[in-house]
Formats: sequence, structure tokens, C-alpha cells
Amino acid sequence: MKELRCILFTDREVLSSVLDRKRRLREALPDGQITGLRLDKGEDEVKCAIVFDNGRQTLSVPEHELQAALLSHCIARNVPLPVDADKSIYLIRGRITLMITMNFNKAARLVHVAAAEKREMLN
Repeated sequence: MKELRCILFTDREVLSSVLDRKRRLREALPDGQITGLRLDKGEDEVKCAIVFDNGRQTLSVPEHELQAALLSHCIARNVPLPVDADKSIYLIRGRITLMITMNFNKAARLVHVAAAEKREMLN
């Protein structure tokens, strides 16, 4: 048996999560003011671009980086995420959606539980 869980993100949450990740990794951002966010379905991936100065510059975000940013966003807000679940992102009706598929044949481990176990091992 499997369970499918979907988390939908607003454009503001997508933008915030990507920018937070870029800052944490100390990656350079283009100069200028952010004026938009473009989300498109590719053939096999979701395409994301942050638009600066009304299109003068854009910052493309690969799908794997977008997914990592969204997962970090969820973890920072204490959204429980199963560690062993399959996670993928889709663009559904113009909204980025994180789909989490859990296989109940495996024991579930939640991220915050795994982090607590790791802290206990270090002490």
C-alpha cells in the first residue's frame, strides 16, 4: 500500500525558499530588483526562473535545486517529512507541488526523528 501526499507552494514561498538556499550556499545573485517568477513545464522537468529588472536578467533554477530548496523550506517550518519517501515536484495549475509517495511496506522515519537520533548519537 502507498500513500501520496501533496504540498502546494505559493510563488512567494518558492521565491523565498530558492533565495534562502542561495544565500545559505553563498551563491551569487544577479544585481537588481526581483520583478517576477516564471514556472513552466518542460518535457521531463519543471523549469523555474527568477526574473530581475523586468526581464533584463534571469536566474534559472534547476529542478534538483528547486526541490532541495522546497524541502529545506518545509524542514525550517517543522513540516514533518518522511525520510524514506519518494519526493518529486510538479507544476499543477500554475503552482509548484511537492509530491511525497510513501511505501507502507517500509517502516516510516520522519526527518525530525532522524535528526533527534543523530543529536543523541553525538552527545
